Amino acid sequence: MAWTDITSTISGAYGSIQEWLFTNIVGPVLYQFDLMSWAEDVFDGIDWFLFGCIQIILILLALRTWERVQPAEVQERFASSTKADVFYTVFHRLGIFHGLMFIALSGFFFEIDSILHDFRFDRFNVENWWPSITSIPVVSFVIYLILLDLVDYLYHRASHAFNWWWQLHALHHSQTVMTAWSDNRNHFLDDIMRATVMAFFALLFGVSPGQFVALVAISQFIQSWQHANIKSDLGMARYLLISPMYHRMHHAVGYGHEAQGKPGVLGGCNFGVLFPWWDMIFKTAIFPKAVYPTGVRNLTVSQNIVTQQWQGLVHAARELFAKK
Repeated sequence: MAWTDITSTISGAYGSIQEWLFTNIVGPVLYQFDLMSWAEDVFDGIDWFLFGCIQIILILLALRTWERVQPAEVQERFASSTKADVFYTVFHRLGIFHGLMFIALSGFFFEIDSILHDFRFDRFNVENWWPSITSIPVVSFVIYLILLDLVDYLYHRASHAFNWWWQLHALHHSQTVMTAWSDNRNHFLDDIMRATVMAFFALLFGVSPGQFVALVAISQFIQSWQHANIKSDLGMARYLLISPMYHRMHHAVGYGHEAQGKPGVLGGCNFGVLFPWWDMIFKTAIFPKAVYPTGVRNLTVSQNIVTQQWQGLVHAARELFAKK
């Protein structure tokens, strides 16, 4: 069977599943509660759910198996601290978080879009850069991925640069048992800020809604792999894509959060999200050979999700409003 036939078959099957879910489950619920005006947006939102299901299946079957075959460190089969990470992953990947964000911010982004239109702002549509090349879907997709990765790198650097912001981001770094479930272990406020920033720049860049879902889904799965307990540095390919060993260094005690040799000082290394190029350009890259323990020095975090979120808010507020 030719590759085009395979992709066509997969695409057809995916479309059929999406149609079935809307027709038999989602549509009737919208009709029951007189919400059919949301039908088109909700139909598109099913993409988040389906892509999330695919990611969770791949985490369970591929990444967790890989962790057992090539572990970076010996771990319990299922550590107690991992339970919260599983919840965070399911909450994010199945579209619950993105769905709530869409509802909450749809009006805001509509206003932003109107303002840009009024000022005759020409979005940075990659497809128009070199039409014969950049209009090719795969090419434009990769360029958008790189552009958004730069935004993500800068956002990530900022979350380590301000003490109040770090108090939110510290939850992500608090995990001492890194697994493929650890990527979404974040404070919800930090997630909301990041989702708003990324959606805003996607709007500026001219990313279509369908492209944005795919960009986020692919980025998410790569990040799940990067957080996995896998001893892989990708060899020479480590300069093209961030590996689990590279990102583990970002989570290493005394390196990922603190400036080397200066305990308690904000700093760190390996802030890149997908590609190591930004770290290499801004001289924040370290390509490790050894496996370091992860976590944050002198930080104790509850295993209760509600308490985790509350602690982050209290500590961030305390830093933000502290008298200097």
